[in-house]
Amino acid sequence: MITSRTAYFSLIPRCSSTRCSRKFFRDYFARGGAKERRSSVVGGLPSTSNRVQDVTKPLGPDGFQELLPHVDTFIFDADGVLWLGDEVIPGSPTFINYLIQNNKRVIVLSNNATKSRAVYAKKLASLGFHRDLNKDYFVNPAAIVADALYRAGMTSTRRVYLIGAQGICDEMDAVGIEYFGHGPEPLEAADEAEGRAVVVGYEKHFNYKKLMKAANYLKHRHCLFLATNEDETCPGPDPDVLIPDAGPIVAAVRCASGREPLTVGKPYSPAFDYIKRRWNIEPNRTMMVGDRTNTDVKFGRDHGLKTLLVLSGCHQLEDIMHNHSNKMFDMVPDYFATCLGALLSRGQV
Repeated sequence: MITSRTAYFSLIPRCSSTRCSRKFFRDYFARGGAKERRSSVVGGLPSTSNRVQDVTKPLGPDGFQELLPHVDTFIFDADGVLWLGDEVIPGSPTFINYLIQNNKRVIVLSNNATKSRAVYAKKLASLGFHRDLNKDYFVNPAAIVADALYRAGMTSTRRVYLIGAQGICDEMDAVGIEYFGHGPEPLEAADEAEGRAVVVGYEKHFNYKKLMKAANYLKHRHCLFLATNEDETCPGPDPDVLIPDAGPIVAAVRCASGREPLTVGKPYSPAFDYIKRRWNIEPNRTMMVGDRTNTDVKFGRDHGLKTLLVLSGCHQLEDIMHNHSNKMFDMVPDYFATCLGALLSRGQV
C-alpha cells in the first residue's frame, strides 16, 4: 500500500488501532530517534508514495509557517500527542509554547475522564508546558458531563448514579452535583427516586451489580443517560496488554437498558458545543490535532475544523489509507506530521 513502508517504519513506531507501541516509542527516543528522524527525512516527514500525498498532505516546518496565519485556535489531544503515559513527547512543550508566544489560543481536549482538569494542569506544568496552559484550557468528558448536568438543573436534590472514575467525581463536586455509586457497592434494589441521571465512563469496579442498577434507573424515561466517551481501549504501560476503556461499559448499559446515551467526548458534538460556548471559536480558523482518526480527526471533520494527524501516538499512514479506501472520508485528515516537534525548524526547537 505504501511503497516506502520498510524505510518509513524504521523511523516511526507502528501500532494497531487498538494498542499503542509505547515501549517502542520510548526506546526510539532513548536511542536518539529525534536526531535520526531529522537527518533521514525531508522536512521532518517520512518519504511516502504519491498515493498517500494524494489523500492527505504532509506538513513540515515550511508548510506549517504558511498555515499559521490562517489558524487562531489549536485544539490538541493529550496522550499520543503531548505525552505518552507519564513521559513527555520530545518537542511537544516547545511547540505548544511557541504557539502561545505567538498569541495562538491553545486548548487541550482529551477523552480521558479518569482525572480532573486540575490534576491534568499539574501534569502539563510538570512536563514543561507553558504556565498559561492551565486547567481553564483543559477540557475532558468529566468537565463536559458536570457542565451538562449543571445546566440541566441537576442540583443536590436530583442525584446522579455514577459509573466512572475520580475525575468525574471531582468535576461534579466543583459544581455542587450530588452523586452515588462510584467505586465498589453492594447489590441493592434501585430506588427510582435516587437516580435522576445515569453517567457512564471508565470504571475499574464495573460489574454486574452496577449494570443492573444502571439499567433499572434507565427504565424510567425521565432519567438522563450520559456517557463520557466510547473509546474501545485505552493506552497502558504494557503495549501487549489491552485495557478496555469506557466503550465496552457504555455498550453493556446501552444493551441492558435499551437506551441511547448522550456521549459527550470526541467525536461527538457536546465536546464541540462546550468549546464553542466557552471560547466562541471560528471553526474555519481552528485546527484539531490528534493521534486517532476515529476520534480526533472525525471530531474535527464533523465540526468544520482543519485536521492534523500526528504519528507519535496510535494511528499511522496505513490507517489513513484504510479509511480512504473504505470511503470513511470523515476519518481522513487534511494534514499529517510525524510529531509536533517536526513542525518547527532547527532554530525554533
